[in-house]
Amino acid sequence: MSRALRLIEDGVLDHANIDALCERLGIGARQLRRLFNKHLGTSPVQVVRVRRAQFARRLIETTSLSMAHIAQAAGFGSVRRFNAVINEVYGRPPTALRRAPNRVAGRLELQIPVEGPFHWARILQFCEPWAVPGVEQVVGNRYYRTASFGKASGELCVAYEPDRGELHVRVSSSLGAHLLDVVSGVRRLFDVDAPTNLIHEHLGTDPVLARTIQANPGLRVPGAFDHFETAVMMLLNQYISPEEASQLMDRIVKRHGKPIETSQASLTHMFPTPYALSTARLEAAGVPKRRSRSIQALAKAVHEGALRLDGSASLTSAIEGLRSIADINATTAQYIAMRVYREPDAFPSNSHWLRKAISKNGAPVSVPELESRADSWRPWRAYAAMHLWDSFVTEESGARQLWDRTSAPPPADQVA
Repeated sequence: MSRALRLIEDGVLDHANIDALCERLGIGARQLRRLFNKHLGTSPVQVVRVRRAQFARRLIETTSLSMAHIAQAAGFGSVRRFNAVINEVYGRPPTALRRAPNRVAGRLELQIPVEGPFHWARILQFCEPWAVPGVEQVVGNRYYRTASFGKASGELCVAYEPDRGELHVRVSSSLGAHLLDVVSGVRRLFDVDAPTNLIHEHLGTDPVLARTIQANPGLRVPGAFDHFETAVMMLLNQYISPEEASQLMDRIVKRHGKPIETSQASLTHMFPTPYALSTARLEAAGVPKRRSRSIQALAKAVHEGALRLDGSASLTSAIEGLRSIADINATTAQYIAMRVYREPDAFPSNSHWLRKAISKNGAPVSVPELESRADSWRPWRAYAAMHLWDSFVTEESGARQLWDRTSAPPPADQVA
């Protein structure tokens, strides 16, 4: 159920039918409908309909887009269907929901509500060292990036408004027909839908985690706006630091990414597609031969559909797929599962940083000892990992800085 809902939220049914969703999940359509009816009292189609209606209402209330444009952006096949669903869900026609929108020339502005505590500063401090040069950047308390969907490309900016409990997203008008995809990507990247109160209650029974949660409530597990892009970055970082990986990514993006003009001087390219990197001569960009082959293998598998990065596989299947196709070690596979697959129970137990974070004498505990301790953290071990990294880095640095380029816990120091 959780994987099915995650895929729906990511927009799988915006571009495919129920049969395609079932194929990704490895179950039959009848079984899927039975599960939805049992746990939610409704059907997958109705969940999608309500999701589209909610998104459409937000566009109606906060933008000046025409109703026809909103119908398209929200995934409705026609304006007539759009009008009917809005009437069904809200008991009013779309025009009755409209209010004065925010207007910015050439751009659209959206708000994404965030439930529970949300530590925006910490999330940005995590994202900054992993930002792909030319594609994304963190400036002050804002996140910027380029984005493309099909032939449409543009840029977006995300900021958090704590007084309103909302993420404020500014999007190029060129991406107007893909706002549902943009919002899904932002929600994934900043882990907007995490049940933080439930997670804190569960993890708070551990005394070490209780202290870190009290010190920094609202710490999330950042995901991926672009699944493939993030997987490549983490694969590059397998044996080198985030800073070195960033330098290589800069060369890869400039050589193989599509140029784009933006309002930010440092945002210059779209990230290369899986097809582009599957045949790219990455060694010419300075990528070591072994890493080059791994990236090409990953890109080829994603392009051909042999490997899906959308979270449809179970955690075990995802790890097995990553390790067999892309020559990724166990720890990096768990990192990718945390961020790209958004697996809440992914846990890189080989991590030196995690083994040291729970030690009492400063020496890392053994992997079996950490895994035994972490059993009680299921099914939220990924969040436990984030809190342990946070407490460890803060204590070691002696300052309130997390994930800077010298202290970020890279997968590089792990060998599985």
